[in-house]
Amino acid sequence: MTAFPSARRGSGLVFTSGLAAIDPDTLTPTSTSFADQLESVLDQLDKALTEAGSSRGQTLKLDCYLADRQWFPAWNAAFAEFFGAAAPARTTTVTTLPIEGLLIEIQVIALAD
Repeated sequence: MTAFPSARRGSGLVFTSGLAAIDPDTLTPTSTSFADQLESVLDQLDKALTEAGSSRGQTLKLDCYLADRQWFPAWNAAFAEFFGAAAPARTTTVTTLPIEGLLIEIQVIALAD
């Protein structure tokens, strides 16, 4: 499998890849729990932004993909807690995700330092 970057910089911005709770060796979800997958994705986001020279406070736009609308209230609460007053513009889409058992995937655009 070809590895892809968790984030790229360009023109003063950071663009993340789709971040999901997936084991890269087996391409399977690391958990069946929405709370665990959400925690993993947000941890990955902090790490990807930091490594690319940005931070959650510099996030301008976030796209979230949920496998089922039942997860929207939990996502909404976690989003508010994670970003606080510096919340970016966002879109949440309920859709079929590419890997069986995957419940959430996010990608962001942020300012680079």
